[in-house]
Amino acid sequence: METIVAARNGKIALTIPAIIKADGTIWTTSGSPLLGVTDPDEKKRVAGLVRDKKFSAIPAEYFTRLGDNPNGLWAGTHEDWEKTPAGQAEKAEVQARAEQEKKMVTIYLSSRGWGDFSPCEWRGDITRPDTEILAECRDRLESGHDVDRRDQTDDQLLGLIIAARGKWEGAPARKEARGKAEAEDIQRKIDSGFCFNCESWCHGDCGHYSSDPMIQFEHNLKTAQAEEKYGINDEG
Repeated sequence: METIVAARNGKIALTIPAIIKADGTIWTTSGSPLLGVTDPDEKKRVAGLVRDKKFSAIPAEYFTRLGDNPNGLWAGTHEDWEKTPAGQAEKAEVQARAEQEKKMVTIYLSSRGWGDFSPCEWRGDITRPDTEILAECRDRLESGHDVDRRDQTDDQLLGLIIAARGKWEGAPARKEARGKAEAEDIQRKIDSGFCFNCESWCHGDCGHYSSDPMIQFEHNLKTAQAEEKYGINDEG
């Protein structure tokens, strides 16, 4: 069994764990063939054959094998998909969206009236010209519902834009500084005999002394995952 990607018209249609039979056809783990049928009426007819397990009555061209198929599907592993022109284009598109998302910033413009707790905000590419962002901020204020501070001047709005851009530009340096400070803190703890198992200077009294910071990292990760999944932690 392996995970198979099925794509149509250059886009992934589904990803499923599948079994490749001796004749090369791809089947789901529930025992049904991976088929490609686009005609609505034919799809209903074939669905009935699948439901009744009359697989031999299904036209051969509807079955899916690895690679390009007459039924319009392409099938293969994720690694194979990434080597295709469509897969490479999709990967480039995802990377481009990720790069664009890095430029997205939210600027708080105003609160709203009683009973509406959603703020009036602008969100967009902070690297765009100030004049464009200013016009869009002005539009948010003027067209927004029950906005408290519509009367802000252009200078006030430009101040918000410039401050937001400065914060965005300084984010990489702040992240690097935090990482450096965290690394220095971990090293100080190691040097001073800190126990990462019980997270104190227990001098081995806990019975499970560890100077490996990964112990604490794994514990914190486990706790975070438990809180996210169940809304609890393992501290009791």
